[in-house]
Amino acid sequence: MIGIVYATQLEAGVLLKRLAATRCTKTPFEVYRFGSDGVVIISGMGKEKARAACTYLFDHFDITCVVNAGICGALSDRIHPGDIMRVELAHDGDVEDTAPLKLEMIAGHLSWADLPTATLTTLSEPVFDEDRRAHHAKTAELVDMEGAAVASACRERDVPCCLLKGVSDRACSKGRRDLKRNLKAVSKQIAEVVAREIAPETSSLTTMEKLHQFTRLEHTIFSLPLLFAGAWLGAGGSLPPLRVLALIAVAGTGARTFGMALNRIFDRNLDALNERTASRLLPRGDLSLVRAYGVAAAGLAAYLGACAGLGRICLLLAPIPVLPLMLYSLLKRFTNLCHYGIGVCLGLAPLGAFVAVTGSLEFTREVILLALFTLAWISGFDIIYALLDIDADRRNGVHSLPASLGSTGAQWIAAATHAVAGTALYWLWLSAGGGIAAGIALGVALTTMAVAYWQRIPIHVRFFPVSAIAGVAGAMVPML
Repeated sequence: MIGIVYATQLEAGVLLKRLAATRCTKTPFEVYRFGSDGVVIISGMGKEKARAACTYLFDHFDITCVVNAGICGALSDRIHPGDIMRVELAHDGDVEDTAPLKLEMIAGHLSWADLPTATLTTLSEPVFDEDRRAHHAKTAELVDMEGAAVASACRERDVPCCLLKGVSDRACSKGRRDLKRNLKAVSKQIAEVVAREIAPETSSLTTMEKLHQFTRLEHTIFSLPLLFAGAWLGAGGSLPPLRVLALIAVAGTGARTFGMALNRIFDRNLDALNERTASRLLPRGDLSLVRAYGVAAAGLAAYLGACAGLGRICLLLAPIPVLPLMLYSLLKRFTNLCHYGIGVCLGLAPLGAFVAVTGSLEFTREVILLALFTLAWISGFDIIYALLDIDADRRNGVHSLPASLGSTGAQWIAAATHAVAGTALYWLWLSAGGGIAAGIALGVALTTMAVAYWQRIPIHVRFFPVSAIAGVAGAMVPML
């Protein structure tokens, strides 16, 4: 039987609900049963209460392994709020020169082997000041108030033990504020990680469904029409060979998959602290980092393979789009102009398709206008999409225009950006001959960009499918 020890009901609540656990009556602790061989106990905060809870478990249940789950503070700068760590060494920080306990992996399926490891010190009082943080950082990377006591109690009974800790704060002067702010999101995240191993049947997603949810391949509608428009312009206003179009499509899909996967990987800790994104696969532990990097590698391989098939110049130039794809998701750590990073990535798409067809860097006026439209179109919609996360971005120090300027100010910047997109598209229409069919496509693109500022439309709908309609219509302008 597995015993799960939590300090508080606030930390345990999400897991109890996920496991459909039922409360046991007439017990000195809050005790919950789940399945046929599992029990959760709420110990209360502190080492003595945690030890007493473990003793109760051992005396009243046939416990074969123990998991201590809950929040902790980070003493190391390499560890950030939102990280989920498996404790490798734990020691009592209130007693000088005590040897740390080494926690062996629990035999069988309860391994959590993919989690990063850290050392833990357990103290009687929380750490919320810089001097104590610096002192204890000499011997540990994490700090809590129960973990070492649970490990010690398990060692005395020769019961395997695993400590899983979600980082809620940096154990510094801002720690109390950050703990309160992050408690709900981090508790949800660690509950998903625990449930992944002890109750995998509660997740109904197949591997293919997880990969689809991770990559969102249907969102290639953002890039493929613009790639084909760039190829059309490269072929002088006609259809390029189907083999070339197919390779362009593979390159675009591979590049987008690579960028999307890295975005999810780099943002996993920020996603964990945002209620809207905490349910994504990486924060909740339903997809391992190894598999996520595998998806990124597969996307990169597909992109490079397609570039090789398109010719020497495409292969030589292939690294140019890779760099912004790797870095754009990091921009939100430094600048509120981060929205234009994704614009640069997508703006390169029609230019790349043009080179694939022509084998030349002598860009025409039309393809440059198409690239400018693409950059401004998606950047403006990315600003609108960020309206969903104003509060979370401000709490977590994420740079974005909505977080810095507010909803109204950010939408004015987005509108100015879309004005640039509309102007570029208008000049592209004129340059392409100003035809009636192309004019209708132009009208659709301009109308849907304007509709994006109708406040009655939910923000997520404005981003998709409204933005996709504008992009597809814009891509049609040079092709009609």
